Amino acid sequence: MQRGLKWILMFYAALAANSCREPYLPPVLASPNSYLVVDGLIKAGGDSTIIQLSRTRNLSDTVKSIPEIDAWMQLEGSRGDMHYFVNLGQGRFGAPPLQLNPNAEYRLRIKARGAEYLSDFVPVKLTPPIDSLSWVRDSSLTVKVSTHDPTGKSRYYRWDFRETWEYNSFYESILGYDYGTNQPFYLDPKDYLNRCWSDEKSAAILLTTTKNLTDDVVENFPVTTIPEGSDKVSVRYSILVNQYALTREAFEYWQLLRKNTTELGSIFGTQPAELISNIKSVSNPQEPVIGFVSIAAVQQQRLFIRRGQLSGWNPDYSLKARCEVKVVGPDSLSYYLQRNRSLLQAYNITGGGTALADKVCIDCRLRGGTTQKPAFW
Repeated sequence: MQRGLKWILMFYAALAANSCREPYLPPVLASPNSYLVVDGLIKAGGDSTIIQLSRTRNLSDTVKSIPEIDAWMQLEGSRGDMHYFVNLGQGRFGAPPLQLNPNAEYRLRIKARGAEYLSDFVPVKLTPPIDSLSWVRDSSLTVKVSTHDPTGKSRYYRWDFRETWEYNSFYESILGYDYGTNQPFYLDPKDYLNRCWSDEKSAAILLTTTKNLTDDVVENFPVTTIPEGSDKVSVRYSILVNQYALTREAFEYWQLLRKNTTELGSIFGTQPAELISNIKSVSNPQEPVIGFVSIAAVQQQRLFIRRGQLSGWNPDYSLKARCEVKVVGPDSLSYYLQRNRSLLQAYNITGGGTALADKVCIDCRLRGGTTQKPAFW
């Protein structure tokens, strides 16, 4: 009896709490602030550097990004050398491969909207090479990276990557249709739409440190996991991993950014914390600036995986139901193709007739890729 009464009281308490809730609109939604955001790593040698400048937006804004299109930027060395950035448009600023003095420190100077911004001087971090990229297979596929620094000077690491994968259409059609003349024809091999490539940049913030280890060694750090049956390994898959050594301050910035972006959403989770930037407004030191300037040599390594290397890798059959064909005779072909532009010819039937299917089953580009083969493939 007492137990039943307890549950009833809890139910009404919860009901009352919910009924007392009112929508809360934080002041930040209506705030007119537009703070500078600096995104990008300054690369020491080997590759060009791209820095993206943008402005913060309110949560109520409908635009996804506000690029800072009218700005000026240069890199200043503690020993007097200067390196200038070119405005590439849409908030992107680029510099050719920078030959920087590893014994000097550098700072970034930015001018935008009549204001001037200056970063702290930061050292040039020399990143050790990637020892290996490997993969392990269980119910999914996990790519791992290993590295070490015999000098023990790295200790703080960050990675990002770009994936590229080849995939095929459900049907390998060699047939085309001229809607002007209402005539089918055979495609030129260069116009086939059954073989595509797609790519994607990493979104996760990948960090680790060896500060508590005797040796500066990272073994088999998981970079990404591909679920069973993913299109990414339906034919051939490639991943290009970039490795950066960080200063302790840069590592702490990225660590805090990761917590703020991935570990929120629960009263028991990490609470939002202010990001401490090393960039300041010269004219108004109290103005917040988002971003952290760091400089590092970048180390890269690429890994390829073929479908044939993965025994028992079951492809995703989610398209199968959508790709059922409709067989029509020669006299009906024009009628169906003109009437329904979402259909294409999948293949001809021996003895007469044509199998029609949804375009997404024949044109691989409709699944987000391109028929342009990457130069490194």
